This record gives sequence, C-alpha cells and structure tokens, in this order.
Amino acid sequence: MNDLSRLGLAVTLPELRQAAGWLKDGARDVELQDICEVPALLDGDWREVARQSRELLEGHTGRIGVHAPFWNLSLASLDPEIRRVVQSRYLLGLDYAEAVGGTHLVIHSPFYFFGHALVAHRDTLEQEIELTHLTLRPVLERAEQLGCTLVIENILDTNPEPLLALVTSFDSPFVRLSIDVGHAHLMAARGGPQASHWLHAADQWLGHVHLQDNDAASDAHLAPGEGTVHWPSILRALRAGITDPRLIVEVRPSELERAMAWVDGVSTGLDVHSDELRVHTT
Repeated sequence: MNDLSRLGLAVTLPELRQAAGWLKDGARDVELQDICEVPALLDGDWREVARQSRELLEGHTGRIGVHAPFWNLSLASLDPEIRRVVQSRYLLGLDYAEAVGGTHLVIHSPFYFFGHALVAHRDTLEQEIELTHLTLRPVLERAEQLGCTLVIENILDTNPEPLLALVTSFDSPFVRLSIDVGHAHLMAARGGPQASHWLHAADQWLGHVHLQDNDAASDAHLAPGEGTVHWPSILRALRAGITDPRLIVEVRPSELERAMAWVDGVSTGLDVHSDELRVHTT
C-alpha cells in the first residue's frame, strides 16, 4: 500500500525556486525538467543550471529525478546514425542526473502509432523492441553504474501491452514503466482503456507516475481536478499498488500553485470512494 506522502512536482529552475521549501518540507519527489524543456541547454552551460538546482535542494531528503530530452528523439529508429544521436542525448541526460543526484530518468515510449489498440504492433513489435534495445544498450549500462532507473513513459500508446512488453524485455531492475495519467486519459477518448487500468496493468513494473489533468482533447497539463480525469479511481489504484513509484505532479507553470494545493489536500484528507474529488484544505 502506498500512502502517497511522496507526491511531488516536476519543475524547471524558475518553478524550483518557488517550490523548493515546500518540496523539502515534505521530502517530496522532485523531477527536474530543464533539459527536456530547453534541449539546447545540453549544448550550453547545463552544469550551472544543475548546480543551482542542487543548491536549492540542499537538505532535501526525498527522491530526485530528471526528464531526458525527447523532441524528435526516437528510441526505435531504423537509422543507426539517428540511434547514435539519441544515445548521446540520453547519456548527457544521465550526466545531468548524476550532477543533481538523480535516480530516475524519464524517456518516452517509441510507439507512435494510430490504429485499434488490440491490433497495433501485431507485425512490428518484435522489431521495435529490438531497435529500442540497440538504442538503449550503452544508456542502460551507464544508468546501472549510476544506480539510476530508466522509466519509459506512455505517450500516444492506446494500450499498455506493447509498452509492458518493451519494459519487461530488458529484465532489469533499472528499466521500469512510467504512466502519465493525462496521456492515458487522452488515449482513452481514442479507444484505449481508462487511466486507472494502466496503473493496475503495470503491476510490479510501475516505477514512475506523472499526474496531470486535461479535458481529453489536448495535453493541457492542468492541476488535478481542473480537467475530466477521474481522480478517485487514480488515487485508489495508486494506494493499492505493490511498488513505490515516483509520484510527480506535472503541470504547466501557471498551474503550479493549484497543483501544490491539491497535493496538500490529498495529504490532509481525501474521500477516494466518492465520485467527486473532495479535497479538504486548511
């Protein structure tokens, strides 16, 4: 059973300056997203941004992670040169994680597809898994050396089964599934299962969760309760889980204060059996 006491935030440096005290007070999970929001940072003075982040988190006893760059980076590229580019960016992401004390690195699912959830990948899954292994081989070796877990996040996936097949194919404690509740909610409107189903299906492979809300029409990254995600079922599934995943509320900067208030509400009293999300704040 998870008590959700580690619910934390995804932040870039400006949001971290705003929320560092709150994150430290609760020993909450933190995910630093500077290098995914501004990929060019990896070609610049990323060490200074990492230093400032680490300084702001001094005394923090919770878990820290990093979101790797993802724009235009395909894990399952057929082109070996593209795979080398992806490897180099992820390896830099691990260097960043090392600099900030990070122990998880978020990377994106390679399964960008359209089609019915039950037949997608029927003819391609084996090859896509093989290509992903080729891409991640040096990355996983480095991650294992650092004690950093690679968590692979659902993006356009309409069914958890291909992504679970990919994660389990590594047979490594350093590769786990990341479930973005908002992404799952979007794809439920397009034929996939409900977001809570993803959490149950992940079972022992769940290592990381992004919590964000939307209206099932766009990836809005609203604070929980501001969209149409059914949060009582999400929280029940998280409480019932058999792992201890990183719990990251991932919202746009304008939603940060609402997100923090929601987390505080979950911590102080939530009727998870109600169809209405009733958060009691003081």
